[in-house]
Amino acid sequence: MEQKPLWKIESGEFAGWRVGDDLYDAKGAHVGRFQGDVAYRLNGKYLGEVIDGEWLGQHAHRTPPQIGARESRGSIRSTPRARRSGRPSKMWKDPAI
Repeated sequence: MEQKPLWKIESGEFAGWRVGDDLYDAKGAHVGRFQGDVAYRLNGKYLGEVIDGEWLGQHAHRTPPQIGARESRGSIRSTPRARRSGRPSKMWKDPAI
């Protein structure tokens, strides 16, 4: 399955990888899962959303409802990517990942 890199929207810091419906941090640890383009922590709490296919941001004014918890799938091999120029916005902030 393809590892799709994601960057934090405001800072441009490398956030990690999307692999199917799973989210891995920059070090390769399984930290969440996706429902569509909405990311949730393994405990089921809202983490953020994919924006334009390569950015991960947390909406500043709304929070989707919590979903069911999930166990970690371990880790993946990860080679962190370089920081990019962020895309600051009043609507999005960096997720804590």
